[in-house]
Amino acid sequence: MLTGQKRKIFWLVLMLALIGSWLPYFNILNELVWIGPLSLPLAWVLTCNIVLTFCAIVMYPLYFKPLSERIDAFESKERGHE
Repeated sequence: MLTGQKRKIFWLVLMLALIGSWLPYFNILNELVWIGPLSLPLAWVLTCNIVLTFCAIVMYPLYFKPLSERIDAFESKERGHE
């Protein structure tokens, strides 16, 4: 599990990747510079999307799996009262 400091760094990386993926839409990092076969905006957005994909993979067991388990426990507890 992530500790408090690692969690803050995780959320900081996630927010920076989200902001970074929108920069070309605001004409920032939108020059026609080629990085290998890709233009700079495309390379930038693809890199940010790779980071966001890894963040989503890390986020699932941290937040959504425990939430699902708590909901299942609550529903089974509610069924017991009926």
